[in-house]
Amino acid sequence: MTHRKEEMDMLKKRLAIDELILSTMISEVRNPNLARMLATAGLDSIIIDMEHGTFSWPEMSAMITVAKGAGVAPVVRIPEIRRETILKPLDAGAAGILVPMVNSVEEAKEVIQHVKYPPDGKRGAALRRGHSDYRAVSAADYMKQANEEIAVLLQVETMEAVHCAPELAQVEGVDALFIGPFDLSVDMGIPGKIWDKSLRQIYSDIISACKQRGVAVGIQSFDIEQARELVNLGVRYLSFSSDVNMLVDQTASAVKQIHQKFVV
Repeated sequence: MTHRKEEMDMLKKRLAIDELILSTMISEVRNPNLARMLATAGLDSIIIDMEHGTFSWPEMSAMITVAKGAGVAPVVRIPEIRRETILKPLDAGAAGILVPMVNSVEEAKEVIQHVKYPPDGKRGAALRRGHSDYRAVSAADYMKQANEEIAVLLQVETMEAVHCAPELAQVEGVDALFIGPFDLSVDMGIPGKIWDKSLRQIYSDIISACKQRGVAVGIQSFDIEQARELVNLGVRYLSFSSDVNMLVDQTASAVKQIHQKFVV
């Protein structure tokens, strides 16, 4: 199995050894070469958003393939917990999956059942696909290694999930809890106030609980100073900004500077 690229197991290994992983959320730009651009920019990982984004399965697969070739770990945020939504990204070669709205230990265990091959789970086996580079592989060896390499990140986006976060972090096979600040603020009745004192305390509590259990914490951030503080607290999978935000905000900044500094 030495043919598999380092980025495929880099994500899980780095989550386990407490290294900082930098990522961003992709939801609108479909050209798979975006993955190469972001790798060139220095990102370690990307999140292909199949929940709020409108990617098709072929578009998702193409982005995963280019990301793998560029050495950036592709993570797919699935739309919901279902066999198909987990199986297809993994068969396409995703290094990990990000699962939204996980609110119970039972849901977390269902995710693991879909992610892992037997005997650890019930993932269906189609071994000559993108995830194996279409090679003929030893089934037993391949399935064992795949079980050891795929990263599972569960999103904490409701108070129900916050309350059971310590238990979620103890589920065998879970590599990280990923905080969704905006949805969490909505659930708390303070939509958009993601830096409210009560939310910051929740971030700290989740990070502390995960540290005690040897599980990493991820988060989505759009503010560099907030991101710095979160990393100092212990966040290790940082998804900063998004394709939409970077494209629109950088363009807006350039347009503003041109209008201010150019005399026409």
